Amino acid sequence: MVTPLNTPREVRVAADQHGNPLAVSIRNRQRRVVRIRNVWRIDDEWWRQEIARRYFDLELSDASVITVFQDLTAGKWYRQRY
Repeated sequence: MVTPLNTPREVRVAADQHGNPLAVSIRNRQRRVVRIRNVWRIDDEWWRQEIARRYFDLELSDASVITVFQDLTAGKWYRQRY
């Protein structure tokens, strides 16, 4: 079986009332968001299967930097590797 590269993986995110990430659970360990470095949104393919995502480039308490997004149509969070 072939697995596509950089496939987003579901991740648990604790967010504030505005939808901004506060903490991310990676490998069953919660890491606090120290800084949101960038935010952007993608809305596409409304004529087929709608894609509505809000991306966050995050700096975490362990000094790692990751990108996560919330699928705004399903409400789920994913980690995106590049």
